[in-house]
Amino acid sequence: MNRAALIPFLMLLSLGLSAQKLPVKALPDSLPDCVHTRKANLHFPGSRKAEDAFIAKLDSLLSGEISNINIWHIGGSHVQGGHFSYRIMEDLAAMAPGMKGERGFIFPMRLAPTNSDKSFRTSAEGYWECPMMTRNSPYEKPRYGITGFGARTNDSTSRVSFGLGINADSTWTFNKLRVLGYPSEEGGSFPYLLAGADTLRYTYEEKTASYLFELPAETDSVDVFFKVPEGQTFTLNGFQPISGRPGINYFASGVNGAKVRSWLDGAEDLERDLQLVTPDLCIFGLGINDSACKASEFKPSYFKDNYRELIAMIRRSNPDCAFIFITNNDSYRYVKKGMTYNENARAVQKAMYELAEEYGAAVWDLLEVMGGTHTVLEWRDRGLVKTDKLHFTREGYVLLADLFYNALIKDWNNGLE
Repeated sequence: MNRAALIPFLMLLSLGLSAQKLPVKALPDSLPDCVHTRKANLHFPGSRKAEDAFIAKLDSLLSGEISNINIWHIGGSHVQGGHFSYRIMEDLAAMAPGMKGERGFIFPMRLAPTNSDKSFRTSAEGYWECPMMTRNSPYEKPRYGITGFGARTNDSTSRVSFGLGINADSTWTFNKLRVLGYPSEEGGSFPYLLAGADTLRYTYEEKTASYLFELPAETDSVDVFFKVPEGQTFTLNGFQPISGRPGINYFASGVNGAKVRSWLDGAEDLERDLQLVTPDLCIFGLGINDSACKASEFKPSYFKDNYRELIAMIRRSNPDCAFIFITNNDSYRYVKKGMTYNENARAVQKAMYELAEEYGAAVWDLLEVMGGTHTVLEWRDRGLVKTDKLHFTREGYVLLADLFYNALIKDWNNGLE
């Protein structure tokens, strides 16, 4: 479809930068034959009306008619690790001047403990319990919300610090901080910030059930303390650093082992937290854990029904949200005695194409980018997949993020032809 036909000619003349083609991300000079770049485009098995509406918003952002676009990327370990999602965020921020919006949600994953996103640094003091949503735990599980994590403390000396400046890069600054979490008793325990010698107090927002701090100056790091009265607890669900910058706001929510149902089990808090995002585009990276079972045990109808429930929730946040499904990578799955080949990649791929047709969504077919089934060993041998034959290496995630970004830009550029 020629997108220019959707926009009046005089408006196109006024768009300036937004009416021009954008450059794609340069890829390595020599890619292995196992990387099928020609398959790395967006596919639309049904209507592309929602995607065209999203691209029109991108037009308006680049032309300065609107100030922000919101993207939510939800998934499992591919998202939690940060290499994939953060690279997409960086690519979008660099697509044109003024595109670097909000950093998104932060959670100190070492409280879990679990592998941490290396795009920010965290530290903590005091006693914390942090049962993960996808693991058995001796502790009572907290409410999770949009970050997928919850760490509980009853320690009046507890503290969490984080910094967004990595490798001397302090461009992710903020002047407000939202603390996501809840006390065991109403009015019982509160977070507070220490800025120099000053203690900062928060504004409690009833609608989002969060604590909002106004900072005295732009910063890229902060210390948050928790004054927990004896006999009570405070559960931390994460942080949202806020800058107010124009650009693309990229929110990533990933939990190791998460299935679609894992997120729906915390639906009440998740739906509330979606008010903080109201996504214009949602990128779905859920499916690899849903399919980590025998072929006879994977139920496409159940899988699709869970996605329908999640999509309905997102649409209540923003009825015009566009969707992109990322299919499963070719992989092995864990079994008691090690790893065995995951036979369900094609079934998940088929289910996602059917959902995309039903909802007018796009598909980014990672399985075909890899070359189809039984290709993961070649990707491992080329240093793009880890020895577990399930997760990608840092180099693999960076390559996939650049290919995904290029798919968005090519779709943009095709509309200008």
